[in-house]
Amino acid sequence: MATLTNPPTPTLSIHTKLRDLALVDFQVGESTPCENVVRRLEDDPTLSGVVVLDEQSQVRGMLTRRAILEWMLSKPYGLEVFSKRPISSLAEFQGQGFLLLPGDCNVIEAASQAFRRPQETIYDPVVVEVGPQDYRLLDVPVLLVAQSQVHLATQRKLEEQQEEMKRILAELEQEKNRSLQYARDLERQKAEILSQNIALEQERRRAQQRSEELARLNARLIQISSVLSEKGKSTFAATFAGVEAVRRLFQEIADSNQELSRELKEINTIVDVIVEVAGYIRLLSFNAAVEANRSGGGGGFGAIAQEIRKLAGRTTEASNRIRGLADRIQRQSQSTLQSAQASAEVVQSLYQQAQSAQAALEELQALLEQAQV
Repeated sequence: MATLTNPPTPTLSIHTKLRDLALVDFQVGESTPCENVVRRLEDDPTLSGVVVLDEQSQVRGMLTRRAILEWMLSKPYGLEVFSKRPISSLAEFQGQGFLLLPGDCNVIEAASQAFRRPQETIYDPVVVEVGPQDYRLLDVPVLLVAQSQVHLATQRKLEEQQEEMKRILAELEQEKNRSLQYARDLERQKAEILSQNIALEQERRRAQQRSEELARLNARLIQISSVLSEKGKSTFAATFAGVEAVRRLFQEIADSNQELSRELKEINTIVDVIVEVAGYIRLLSFNAAVEANRSGGGGGFGAIAQEIRKLAGRTTEASNRIRGLADRIQRQSQSTLQSAQASAEVVQSLYQQAQSAQAALEELQALLEQAQV
């Protein structure tokens, strides 16, 4: 009985190899008698042929069941001629070629080569080399069934792939829509960023302009500060000197007024003495007149007494005028002293303000020097 090897798997694929199919294991040596082969074929109707091996266990030929039975049983004297002879003689006599494929050949490639054979051998079994010195026969119907199963599996695989492709295309379409939305969002963000960049650039330019203006202003302030520092110091020095001179002048005026007041007091004292002397002179002239009248000699003595009275009158009048002048000078001196004191207070205030201004100027110069650094 022939041995079927590798029964077909329930599910075949495009990667199925020939060694995975149902193969027939019927191989004999080239010296095997033909009658043994015929007897074997008669006993097992499922055998489609036999592989003939040489002494090195290499394939010498392949005989189909139809060819063997046709030559041995149908031809006149065929059985008598070949029954005792080795199978190699029948293989040489028939002389038909055969298709030998490796066991790793896939079903699709095997079917393609099998169906490209001549018409008279297109349905002959295919010899499959499943290993070193190990050969099997593959019947064409088995190959056709395997090919159809592979096609069906391939078709199902293609359908699955098509469904998967449709799903992928749907996902790609969704992804495309998302990408378009993302691209639109990116364009919008890009426009916003561009607008922000333009605004930032404008702000940067304005800031740069302000910085340049501040730098120019700072340089101008430093220049002004330098000028103020140089001229301010001399001005403040001159101001302080002037204020000090005015203060000393006011002090001298106050001292002079005080000296004048003392001298006016002395003048008032002298005037009092003069008034007192004028009174005595008037009294003397009066007494002289009384004595002249008493003695009865009016004459020259009476005239002298009269002149003395006039002189006493003018002295009294002059004394009164001197006293009035001294009073006026005293009042003016008091007024001048008060004005001098008020002016001294104003000058002292200006002196303090000048000191404050100088301190502020020095602080401003220090700040500008720090800003410059």
